[in-house]
Parts: sequence; C-alpha cells; structure tokens
Amino acid sequence: MATRNLYRIHTSWLRQKKALPITGSDFFEGESVNLIQCAEQLQKPVEILNKTYSNCAWQNRTLDAARGIYGNCAKLTELGFLFGLSGYPTEVQNNGDKITKTALQYMENHDHSRFLCNFGTIAGDNELLKEGDRALWYKVQPYLIGMFTAKGIPMLWQGQEFGENYWLPQEGWGRVLLYRPVRWEYFYTSEGRSLANLVRKLVKLRRNNFQFTRGEHYFYNDYTLYQSRNIMMFSRTYEGVFSLVALNFGAQDQVVNFKFPSDGNYREELHGQDNLKGISAGKNIQLNIPSNYGKIWTLAV
Repeated sequence: MATRNLYRIHTSWLRQKKALPITGSDFFEGESVNLIQCAEQLQKPVEILNKTYSNCAWQNRTLDAARGIYGNCAKLTELGFLFGLSGYPTEVQNNGDKITKTALQYMENHDHSRFLCNFGTIAGDNELLKEGDRALWYKVQPYLIGMFTAKGIPMLWQGQEFGENYWLPQEGWGRVLLYRPVRWEYFYTSEGRSLANLVRKLVKLRRNNFQFTRGEHYFYNDYTLYQSRNIMMFSRTYEGVFSLVALNFGAQDQVVNFKFPSDGNYREELHGQDNLKGISAGKNIQLNIPSNYGKIWTLAV
C-alpha cells in the first residue's frame, strides 16, 4: 500500500510539474521524462519499471547469478542474459509520458559480503573477522569486464575497485554493528593496483564508446561451445559499431571459435594486442581467451 500511495503522489506531482512552463522544463523534454528516480524493490524490479514512473531500479539478480557461477555453468547462462537485462523494459509509455528505463548492475553493495569472499576466505580471531582471500583477486576480473560492458548502469561499491574484502554475515548484530571502514591502503598493494588499473581502463572504454552505454546487447547462448568451458560471449552494437566481449571465468586458457558478423579489422580493446586483421564475415575464427580474464574486439570503422 505504501508503494502504491507513493506512486500516486509522485504521478500527481509530475503532472503538476509538466503543466508549469518554466520549472516543468527541468523534468520534461517533449514527451520524455528526464527526472531520474531509482526504486529499490528487489523482489519485483521489472514490475516496478513497467508500472511506475521510476526509470531505474536496483536489482540483485545479476549479483545472485554471479555469486553462483563458481562450479555451476548453468549460472553462467543466467548471467549472460542478465548482463543484457533480458526481460527488462527499455522504454515505457505511462499516462502519455515516454520514460526511458534501465537497471543498476553490480557485484557488491552494503548488504552483501565483498565479491572476493565467493572464491575463498581467510579465518580471523572471530568468525565475524574472516575476510576474502585477496591473493585470489584475479578471479574478479571477468566479472568486472562483464559488468562495465553490460547493459544498464554499472555500480562500484566503495573500495571494490582495489579489492576490499570484508565478509558479512547474513543475519545477527555482527552484520550491522561491526565497524567496516574502507581500507584505502589496499590501493597501494599489488592486488589493489592491478584491480584499479583494470577498472580505470574499463571506465574509459565505456565512457568513450557508445555501444557500451546505448547499444544493443546479444548473448551468444551456446552451452556446448561456450558456457560448458566457462566462456561467456556477448556483443554490443550501436550505429554500425560492433564489439565482441569474450570472458573466461575458468582456471584454464581457452581457444574457441566465433563467426564475426562483418568483414574487416578488429582491434582488441583491453591491451591493444591480439588484434584481428582481414576477418571475413561468417568464417570461423579461433579466439584465445585467457583464464580468469577476457578480451574485447571492436570492428575498426
């Protein structure tokens, strides 16, 4: 009832704002609503986007799928679709207003243990003091690459960019009363610098390439060829610019086949190495995907 009443109040308020010629222009451009409202209704994020004026939503589905991947290739398929926000609306007409819709994408937030904890923890003097094993920092890399190249709005939780590793219990006073400050000194460790350098590279890549912020997402759902080998493949395309994102969540390097959709040269975005020249559309090309990492190839136009 509270959510419904809030929606009614918000709808009425927006209609009044639209009627005002000056202040209303802050929130409307033609038929489009420019107001940013992000709802937190984790049980029904798709319904919230479809039925309310909220144009963004928190959602734990990507996080839950990512946490379940270790040793479960089926979750890799689920994550592949969620990186594309499959099932989520991109635009909704509400009371005559056109509202663009999207959702947050994240692997960490204040309600969960740091993502590093999924790969192993180190015991402390007390159960509440155990932490994720930062020696396994490299296992986080394909998840970060996927998150920054996915549809939606990528969110980094404080300290995630350099490997913060607190463990958080599911319930009890230790969940909320234990002091967990961000340990900025982690930035200066080899693990922290490695993660920070990757995040900087991904932020720059996303900011400078519209296919990652506005483009279509296509998940290559072939379990035998890809997911069964801990590989995820998806593409982002915008106004003729095509990028292939290839992620390896496993402990072994993999060589997989892929048929690019267009002739041309493809540059590798993360390191500028392993560029592909003279590619013919529809022809099988062998791609080398390093373990616990990934590569991104973009058609040179």
